[in-house]
Amino acid sequence: MANILLIDTNTTPFNEAFPVYPIGLDYLQGAIAQAGLGDAQILDLTRLGGALPPQELARRGALSRAIIKEALALRPWDVVGLSLRNIDSTYPVLEGQEGLHYYLPELLSYLDAVARYAAPSTHVILGGTGFSIMPQAFLAGRPATWHGVVGPGEAAVVEMLTDLAAGREAPRLLRGQPTDLGSLGNAELLGHYLDLPVGESTFGLRSKVGCGQACGYCPYPLINGPRQALKDPAAVAAEVGLLAQAHARHPGRTPLRFMFADDIFNRPLAHAKAVLAALLEQNLRPASWHAYLDPANLDQEFLELALATRGWTAPAGDGQGPPAMFFPFDIESGSDRMLKALRKPYDGAGILEAVDLYRRVTARAVEQGELAGAALGFHLLLGYPGEDEESVAQTCGLINQARPQQIAVQMGVRVYPGTPLAKAMQGRLWHQEEDLHRPVLVPVDRERVMGWLGQYLHADYDRLARRGSMLLIGRDPD
Repeated sequence: MANILLIDTNTTPFNEAFPVYPIGLDYLQGAIAQAGLGDAQILDLTRLGGALPPQELARRGALSRAIIKEALALRPWDVVGLSLRNIDSTYPVLEGQEGLHYYLPELLSYLDAVARYAAPSTHVILGGTGFSIMPQAFLAGRPATWHGVVGPGEAAVVEMLTDLAAGREAPRLLRGQPTDLGSLGNAELLGHYLDLPVGESTFGLRSKVGCGQACGYCPYPLINGPRQALKDPAAVAAEVGLLAQAHARHPGRTPLRFMFADDIFNRPLAHAKAVLAALLEQNLRPASWHAYLDPANLDQEFLELALATRGWTAPAGDGQGPPAMFFPFDIESGSDRMLKALRKPYDGAGILEAVDLYRRVTARAVEQGELAGAALGFHLLLGYPGEDEESVAQTCGLINQARPQQIAVQMGVRVYPGTPLAKAMQGRLWHQEEDLHRPVLVPVDRERVMGWLGQYLHADYDRLARRGSMLLIGRDPD
């Protein structure tokens, strides 16, 4: 049996402030054990060494490299795996940053530390979302003992380890297939995270792989493949139950919250409803959960199941009364022309129908005392190629009809390798794929966009906060 070290490299400022459980490595550890290939140990760089105050975050890289050196000296590791998740801060305002931050140099420094301190015979396997987006940025120049997995890693890493154990040569780069969707299993690591202030995104459980969409800017279809693999709803409920049991042993400082970290939770809608129904069957009702959604792929049953399982809710201030609900519609645009350019599977009419349905379902819940109140927000992505005054005016028109309480606006779109957007921008914004290893964004005149929003939005949208490329717009309640 091999000695295997799995390293979580998610040392971003966002993860420092809002810890994200390394569920992919937990799944991978379980898959390796189930295959009888070795006892894999997880090294979590973010949590080791203690939390750092904001003014000392620059020390995290040096501290992490020292931890890698120390861990590699503990024993002669046969295999070292590294999860490489974030390559830059797609939404910098969420990390308290004015501009886009670029993490690739720091991640490469972690790989350099492994190359320097691991035994020459050690095989290194790279994976994770960031790696899958641009594998050659990490593998270029590395020796033949270095390998990579694009996409889901459980089955692919087991295949590589099986080859290595048999003395066969493992492939340099392998595309993972979601044949095993994994399950939580590391109770000790779960307990460690449950002792932290648990945020909405700390525990990201997976009900499927793949989203069934192909948005123009998004790299996930390239990472996970064009098809979806659905997890048995009963298995998803069992994971939530395991998390709830662990939380009961480690109540921590906050109630239990989690998110379904699927690319799109409610596509297909029938599967999402089956997952929520399975939670109800097992009497699993966390303090709150949330997910990324197709904003127009909703029906009454889904919204009622979400209410019953406390999706998108916040408890009452005194903890005694019914919760309130805030539902985010990630519409990205209200212009049919731009939605078509973005390759979205819905139009403005579908958005308005979904908003009306949400309001009817939640109004009934408020009347029946199940909710203290309900609100909704929109998320916009402005600045995709083709965006102009007309399309922004159309988006504002839809907002004025739908009347969300809050609007988050991201101005500018990141260009990721291999996406339809990247292909359209080749020769204009980039020439060689290496150009996209650094953040490249579609140019947008932010001041002009802000002017159009001010011109076409209803006058009561008068609360505006801006940080870098992100705008937060609000209005007083009705």
